[in-house]
Amino acid sequence: MGGSILSGVQPQIKILVTGATGFLGGALTEALLREGQPVRILVRPGRSVPTFAGGTPEVQWGSLEDAASLVVACAGIEMIYHCAALASDWAPWEQFYQVNVQGVENLLVAAQTAGSVRRFIHISTTDVYGYPVAAVDETYPITDIGLPYNRSKGLGEKKVWEFAGATGLPVTVIRPATIYGPRSLSIVAEIAAVLRKKQMALVDGGRVAVGLLYIENAVDGILQAAWSPVTIGQAYNLRDEGEETWRQFISVLASGMGVGQPWINLPSAPTLVLAQLCEMIYRGLGIRHRPLLTRHAVYLFCRTQGYAIKKAQQDFGFRSKIGFAEGMARTQLWLASPEGQAALAKF
Repeated sequence: MGGSILSGVQPQIKILVTGATGFLGGALTEALLREGQPVRILVRPGRSVPTFAGGTPEVQWGSLEDAASLVVACAGIEMIYHCAALASDWAPWEQFYQVNVQGVENLLVAAQTAGSVRRFIHISTTDVYGYPVAAVDETYPITDIGLPYNRSKGLGEKKVWEFAGATGLPVTVIRPATIYGPRSLSIVAEIAAVLRKKQMALVDGGRVAVGLLYIENAVDGILQAAWSPVTIGQAYNLRDEGEETWRQFISVLASGMGVGQPWINLPSAPTLVLAQLCEMIYRGLGIRHRPLLTRHAVYLFCRTQGYAIKKAQQDFGFRSKIGFAEGMARTQLWLASPEGQAALAKF
């Protein structure tokens, strides 16, 4: 990833990043290290520590479920980027709750206990809106439609607002849409693997906006928001300015891979019913692995992700410096690399 747009501007402060072993948290950690910032990362015991191009962070072993480890992780920290989450469409509710709700509360308490935290940047998701039919802005309420990820991220974000109101902790919430780019597993590698197997299907012709956010643009937007005084106490949608559809995204991905275009088209209404039936059967039989269809996946493909970003543009000047064509070209290069091929092989 290239250098941050904030290079040479910000003073050094002690930073904690959660989720640094993941896609967004890892890219954010690299950017901060390139800026010369002293970064501490929270790594779950048993996980391997990634190599970061920007430098070497301090490692604190622990997890969101282990409140005592979070107190140690937050000691002396001035800014927290909370990127860690259980981001999946299929897992037991208890796991979603422990990580995305109780884990958020544990981290907030640890941040307050530290007494040194000046900013808490919480990475939420546009999924908290409950997949409305039309694109919405940040005034739209957090809406629980009964899907575990949607529900848990909404409850976790509410914990952030309640805690900030009660304690005065300066928080900013970022709600990214569909983050993609090199090293993306769920949006790039998994879809690419399905395309290669000739099993990819579109929902409603893939005509809704996918709400793409290139990884480097995501990091820049988060950093801009974190350093702006006007963003305290505010939530922001984040996506690139383009209005690409799922059909366009998948078509470009398939063309770059040299594989056929998807030919299966599923109407959303009966597909949602079928997804719900699949989930009921899997739960009833106690099957732990992911069903063929989930409601979460269907909603992502049939409801627009083109949420309003005017507030981010006005408040901290967010702009996408990497456009769709360049972002996809970089993504294709990664897919063709040994690392990308290894990611494909996981699916």
